[in-house]
Amino acid sequence: MLLAHGDGYDPGTVRSRAPLVTTAALTVVCVAACSPGRAVSGAGSQRRPTVTATAPSARQAPAAPSAAAREVAPSAFRASVTRLSSSWRWRLRYTWHPGCPQPLSGLALIRMTYWGFDRRAHSGELIVNAAVTKKIIRVFSIFYRARYPIRRMVLPDVYKGSDPRSTNADNTSAFNCRLVDGTNDWSMHAYGLAVDINPCQNVYIEGGYIDPPRCKANADRSRHVRGLIHEGGLVTRAFDAIGWGWGGRWVTPKDYQHFSSNGH
Repeated sequence: MLLAHGDGYDPGTVRSRAPLVTTAALTVVCVAACSPGRAVSGAGSQRRPTVTATAPSARQAPAAPSAAAREVAPSAFRASVTRLSSSWRWRLRYTWHPGCPQPLSGLALIRMTYWGFDRRAHSGELIVNAAVTKKIIRVFSIFYRARYPIRRMVLPDVYKGSDPRSTNADNTSAFNCRLVDGTNDWSMHAYGLAVDINPCQNVYIEGGYIDPPRCKANADRSRHVRGLIHEGGLVTRAFDAIGWGWGGRWVTPKDYQHFSSNGH
C-alpha cells in the first residue's frame, strides 16, 4: 500500500463519530485508465525563471524560481477500476462484513493518481459503489489537473476501520460499512456512496465538538489554506456537476469533508 508523502502529519487518537465494523477480502485485476472529458485549469503551468540584468561584462543569472516553478511537473492523470469479489473479504476485514447493505460484488476499487501537499503526484486507493466509478474518477481528475492537494488516500482498513483514526490522519476515503453515529441507520459510506475529502482541513462540527480535535483551527471557514473546501470553489463545483451534495451545507452538524450521492 502506497502512502502519500505529506508534511509529516502524525495521526493520533480521537473520539469516534461512528462504531467500528469488521471483516473482509482480496483480488487484484487492474482495468483501464480514465480520460476526463473536461480539464480544469489551475496552478499547473510553470513560470520560466526570470533573469537579472547586470553590467555587460557580467553573466546573467536566473532569479530564484517561484514556488510554482519548484513543483514537480505532474504526469497524466491515471485511474483504473477493479470490481470486487468474495476474495476481497480478508483485505476488507475491518470495513465489510456479512449483513452490510452493499455486497462486495457491488463495490469497486479505484486506483488513481492524486496531487499531494508535497506538490508531487502519488497513487491512491478508494473503494466506492461500482455504479459511480466514472463519476468519482471524473471528479478526482479535475482535482488532479487543478493541483488541488490531497494529504493521503488509503483504504480505512489501514486504520482497522476506525473512522476517527482515518480522519485524524487526514485520509481521504469512501467506503466503510458503519452506522451513523448514535443511530441504527447505515451511513452513506456503507453503500460506497459518500467520500470524505481532507478531513483535517475540512472538519466535522457538532455543537462545540470538532473532529479531528487537533485541526480545530480549520473550524474557521474564512481561512484560505491549501485543501480547505469553500462554497463555490473547485471541490464543491466538481461534486455539484455529478449531482452529489455537500455536508458543509447542512444546518447542523457541519460536515465539511463529506460529499454523498443523496446529500446525506
